Amino acid sequence: MNNTIIKAPCINMTKLESLFIEMTAQNCNLRCKHCYINFKDKKIKDFIPIEKIKQNLLMLNKKQLKYIHLTGAEPMLHPDFNQILRLCLKVSSVVIHTNALNINDKKARFLRKVEEENNLGNEIIFMISIDHYNEKENDLLRGRGSFRKAIHAIQSLNKYEFNPILTIVNHYDTNEKELKEKFKTLCQSLNIETTDINFKIIPLIKKDTNYDLEDNLNFDSLKTECSNSRTITINGIFSCPLLSTDNRGKCGNDLNDYSTKSYMETNYCSQCVKHNNYLFSLSI
Repeated sequence: MNNTIIKAPCINMTKLESLFIEMTAQNCNLRCKHCYINFKDKKIKDFIPIEKIKQNLLMLNKKQLKYIHLTGAEPMLHPDFNQILRLCLKVSSVVIHTNALNINDKKARFLRKVEEENNLGNEIIFMISIDHYNEKENDLLRGRGSFRKAIHAIQSLNKYEFNPILTIVNHYDTNEKELKEKFKTLCQSLNIETTDINFKIIPLIKKDTNYDLEDNLNFDSLKTECSNSRTITINGIFSCPLLSTDNRGKCGNDLNDYSTKSYMETNYCSQCVKHNNYLFSLSI
């Protein structure tokens, strides 16, 4: 009888360079077909309390940290969003992951003022979700009107000298070089200057797809979120935004005491390993 215990591969986090704050797990003004979130109730109130964020930031080793990421569902729906943004800017630069439906000219002007108020040199970086350069194809995935609203938000941010990054889920598995060129053409038609850094293309992560991990992989050298980040949620600390509702991803209750080890136990983990690049954070 074989009593061998099979252990999932482990990734060790040596530095906490990116900190994700899940502002809400279920509140969003879109229902994208490819979203990894299992939405249950449109009116659920699950916003993370600002006091919980304050407590965790006090426990943080700020010398290692490079970015704080505000994520969701849709982070800008949080009723204390502006206050939380200001709080985080006192610690590091802040990356806002948004569908941009809440950004217009007035909001962009306000956010520019918020950044200028910060005297530490930290900046606000926008990662705006838009999944196709064609309006019809994009709206089939993200909902009617989402393309035009995202474009309007990009133009508003550009007007106030923000340089947003477009996060593009490669739903149709298009050649990445071709996809970037199409988006560059779109931006040029809108008189928006871009370079390769303005486009972050990520693969379609499927809930029911697994990938067999290779035996000879060097897990400590992989570019995965759990290798340099942790996620604060209303329910504690998790290894990755994808696993914020999965107990297999829970690392602890707060940043004062959490595990630096992450085990590749889920289908999300295996797909992330295959991609071998950061799905959410900036390339550090």
